[in-house]
Amino acid sequence: MDLLGWLWIILKTVIGLAWSLVWLLVGGWVSTLLQVLILVGIVFSYKYGWQRAPVEMVTRGRALARFVWGWARAREMAEPPPPRTAAPRRASRRSQEVRAVGDINVSTLLSVLAICGLGLIAAT
Repeated sequence: MDLLGWLWIILKTVIGLAWSLVWLLVGGWVSTLLQVLILVGIVFSYKYGWQRAPVEMVTRGRALARFVWGWARAREMAEPPPPRTAAPRRASRRSQEVRAVGDINVSTLLSVLAICGLGLIAAT
């Protein structure tokens, strides 16, 4: 019976940590959207008056929502395949360059440094 209690506590802790992480990530968006909505409400109230402002906000919000929904649903057109040529083109000189041993780009270097730093933190 103690085993079930321990399993329940562990499960509850893991779910609580997951929920905390989700709320940390989503909560910022929620509060930002509410702040923007309040600011828009203040501007519309100033411009149209407090009685007409909610109607204007809903009207313009619907138009914006339709635009955003259409943009989200839109797909990019597939590009037609390039026409076949009789003679193959030569590769550019830049693609023919061979990298020397030890040549890495900045992104890879920063990723390796971050992993090493996390390893050092974990070791201490």
